[in-house]
Amino acid sequence: MTPKTITASALIGLLGAASLMTTVSAHSLAEQVSLTEEQAVTIALAEVPGTFEEAELERDDGQLIYEIEILGADGIELEVEISAETGEILEIEREG
Repeated sequence: MTPKTITASALIGLLGAASLMTTVSAHSLAEQVSLTEEQAVTIALAEVPGTFEEAELERDDGQLIYEIEILGADGIELEVEISAETGEILEIEREG
């Protein structure tokens, strides 16, 4: 094997491991919350009508939150942060 091949193989292995760790982390976070992603999306759309684009569960300042991205009818993208524990809307932010 050439040094280039070894480097490429190592890089591919590292990327695969990072992807697996991200998946495991996402599953671990999902097990720690009482609100499902679908429930968070429903809450967000009730507050901000539009088209659901993306949801992400993450830890922010020690609190688990869902970040829900919604494309409003006016074409403006909004991000709604919802507590993954209580379902409370924490922030609505206009993107861009």
